[in-house]
Amino acid sequence: MTAISDIRSAQTDGGPAIFPAFSSLSELHWQVDEYTYWEKKQEFLLDTDTYPGWCLFAVENGSFSYEIGETTGVASSGDLVLCPPNVPFHRTMTAPGLSFHYLRLDLSMRCPASGTAETERPDGSLSLPVSITPGDRRRLFDSFAKWKTIGPLPVPERKKLLSHYWNDIWTSWCLELLSAPGPRSSQPPQDELMNRAAKLLEQHCSQPYGVKELAHELGLSSVQLIRRFRSAYRLTPGDYLTSLRMERACRMLRETRMTVDQIASVCGYATGHYLSRLFAARIGVVPSEYRKRHRV
Repeated sequence: MTAISDIRSAQTDGGPAIFPAFSSLSELHWQVDEYTYWEKKQEFLLDTDTYPGWCLFAVENGSFSYEIGETTGVASSGDLVLCPPNVPFHRTMTAPGLSFHYLRLDLSMRCPASGTAETERPDGSLSLPVSITPGDRRRLFDSFAKWKTIGPLPVPERKKLLSHYWNDIWTSWCLELLSAPGPRSSQPPQDELMNRAAKLLEQHCSQPYGVKELAHELGLSSVQLIRRFRSAYRLTPGDYLTSLRMERACRMLRETRMTVDQIASVCGYATGHYLSRLFAARIGVVPSEYRKRHRV
């Protein structure tokens, strides 16, 4: 199986990669529609919320745990959590005093020839990680400081400048991916335990299996596993597992006549309804539309 965390790979098994190639990632263009800075927030007003567009929680200080679809994790200082539209965002503050930047975002594709943003949205071959951690912390926190300065400006100017600095963060992270190893890379991570973790996720991607089971098998706590895996692969184990399952689901939709319920059962999901919801959130279209577009 082609490793889904090798984000630089443009295609797998003749079909589109679930994580796009670097060029596709860097061509994404974000528009900030709303911005709020929360300083030393004591608790979330809602434990679960659903947003009509993309939303970003960029942590400056403190930490919180989250669950978005099949992905769970803990976000701390310097982590960015990206929630797709209309997907429940479960979050719990691990300790009071969380400072973070909230951005509501719109997403389009940048036209490579002109550098302008196209009106159409990315197609069904696109899926993005839930959590990213830029390696250049100095640049990231410099952007955080600029966001707070920009916040009080009039709306048109504020949106333009906020969008500029968020796209700068995003593009810088895309560049970091060029040197990020994948589990099938010729230069795998030095953390052998996390290499084993990646292999276990690949072996169990067709079964009900998650972070808790993996952490127990490796003799780690869930928090330890998430931090080490993300350090090694630039993805949380939950994101990695979901991407493996989405890759398998896409391949089956393209190459077989299996129903969505049947595909769900061999991708580790209890029902076809749940797979359809997650598939639409991660891939951008429902399974039937994906099959219609990509079936040979």
